[in-house]
Amino acid sequence: MKKIFFSIMALVAMGMAVSCSDPENSDNNANYQPDRGQGVAPVVVSVSPQDGATDLDTIKVFTIEYDKPIFSTPHASIKINDSYVADSAVTVEGNKLIFTYDTKGNTTYKVTVMKPTVRDEGYNFASDFSFSFSTAPVNTFDISRFDIADMPVNPDATEGTVKLYQFLKSQFGKTVLSATASSNEDRGWGTSTAEDLFNRTGKYPAIACFDYLFLHWSKPLGNANWIDYTDTTPVENWANGNGIVSIMWHWNMPETEADINNPEKYHFYVSEEGKSYTPFSCKNAVRSGKWENTLALKHLDVVADYLLDLQAKGISVLWRPLHEAAGNRYQYEGGTAWFWWGNDGAAQYKKLWKLMFDTFKAKGVNNLIWVWTSDGKDKDYYPGDEYVDIIGRDYYENDASKYHFSLISDFDALYNLTNGKKIITLSECGAVPEIGNMMQGGDMWSWFMPWNGDFMYAPYNDDAFFNAQMNSKYVISRDELPSWK
Repeated sequence: MKKIFFSIMALVAMGMAVSCSDPENSDNNANYQPDRGQGVAPVVVSVSPQDGATDLDTIKVFTIEYDKPIFSTPHASIKINDSYVADSAVTVEGNKLIFTYDTKGNTTYKVTVMKPTVRDEGYNFASDFSFSFSTAPVNTFDISRFDIADMPVNPDATEGTVKLYQFLKSQFGKTVLSATASSNEDRGWGTSTAEDLFNRTGKYPAIACFDYLFLHWSKPLGNANWIDYTDTTPVENWANGNGIVSIMWHWNMPETEADINNPEKYHFYVSEEGKSYTPFSCKNAVRSGKWENTLALKHLDVVADYLLDLQAKGISVLWRPLHEAAGNRYQYEGGTAWFWWGNDGAAQYKKLWKLMFDTFKAKGVNNLIWVWTSDGKDKDYYPGDEYVDIIGRDYYENDASKYHFSLISDFDALYNLTNGKKIITLSECGAVPEIGNMMQGGDMWSWFMPWNGDFMYAPYNDDAFFNAQMNSKYVISRDELPSWK
């Protein structure tokens, strides 16, 4: 019995010895390598797309090359932003890890290959590895639905004006021009906002907008020593720097006939809490024999002379008068016009627009591209295709979570107003839509112009935003403009 007992114990001891001889399992005893995992792990030598690459087309296939042949674990851990790559999408070819993932445009991606996804034949596992890249926006703008005239509405437009118009048409849907509005400190007649943008981004806007806001103070109507529109030096300097000139007109009128010679009594608001206002009648401004008409024609003659002076100097103008005529009349029940030129309704407003157009034409003003501003719901105010070259939208987003978003619904509203017969622009805004969002959304405005003052800074448009926007290849700055003189 003792022999049998000791024999059994010997067999048990031998079995234990065999089972303990392989640290992993008894089936792989022949392949046991005591130095497994003790060597040098694979190291990445290249990636495709390259780390830090920007403005790429959308990508589907990724390749990471290591310095030696590799193997992939059955359950790979490859993360792209917040998503994991499917195991079925991962393959290995020699020393290359290859996987597929569908990217989208206008997005920054971070790819992370986590340990223990990759190993060599000695079971040395590669460390975590990450790289990043970004894709270019995908432009969804469809120019084929537009039918825009080849020439400005003025058949006698100067050569330079025609070239400017045709340039805007050629770029519409492909790129977006940048613009700034003259500051309050400039009194509408300077480029300090453009200079500020240059100091922050290294880029001047393509367009600088001026304003005949203080017409009633300037020569020849007034004699103020702080504003003089007959001195065109600021405009000439901008144009000579190859910038595009835009001019708008906050048209001030007196409260009464007795106030004609008192510039302190001139305003453009009809009524608004905290604002000075004027009851000046647009209806009377277009009726012969009324004092309002006499004064309006006098102002138009003065402005025409200003514009003729610029024309003689070879300067074409994006002319944006009588803006935001409907106010919030169509935005909600009880809405009203803000400015006197829209207060008497659409019919009177259109007569005033045509009076200006015809007066300027009769005086030989042929250097204007006519920009009409719409809210998308004010079709009754539209002067007509024969009087408008470009339709603009003035839009201020109140929801900070939507700053820099696409404004495609507003863009399409302007498209529908003329069935795609006009160039469309974001003539005034608070937070500027980001260029990638414009492209993705399909609202490629001809240009964008943030208003002055606070709207040029955070939270509306901070330095980081402007630097990215102004340095995008899809946004045109002054240095990228051709010459049309």
